[in-house]
Amino acid sequence: MENDILTMSVTKSLALSQDKRGGLICIRGTHIGKFIPLPNDEIVTLGRDATQCTYAIVDSQVSRKHCEITYVGALNKYRVVDYSKNGTFLGNGQRLEKGKEYYLIPTEELYLGNEDNLYKLR
Repeated sequence: MENDILTMSVTKSLALSQDKRGGLICIRGTHIGKFIPLPNDEIVTLGRDATQCTYAIVDSQVSRKHCEITYVGALNKYRVVDYSKNGTFLGNGQRLEKGKEYYLIPTEELYLGNEDNLYKLR
């Protein structure tokens, strides 16, 4: 229940923000509340290994190089590519196919590795 309250608070803050750049925010997990800026047209890599990734996410279910996300400002969409062993999933549970490009809209939710690592595209 406590995590649900934190998730609602973080999600509300995200929705009310006026900042127009892309971003990813953790709404459930050990990094809850952490905002990862996604500059326009720059590839940002997420994973457990800080030497291979732009942002390190410390969790055994997250691969060393888990996925990459690029905010495409001209389209107001996010390009997401999964490279992981345990998967990157949409909020509805659909697993992204490894190595395939997906273009997602703002407010889409992503799980990295498992449901404990829930992120929302801004």
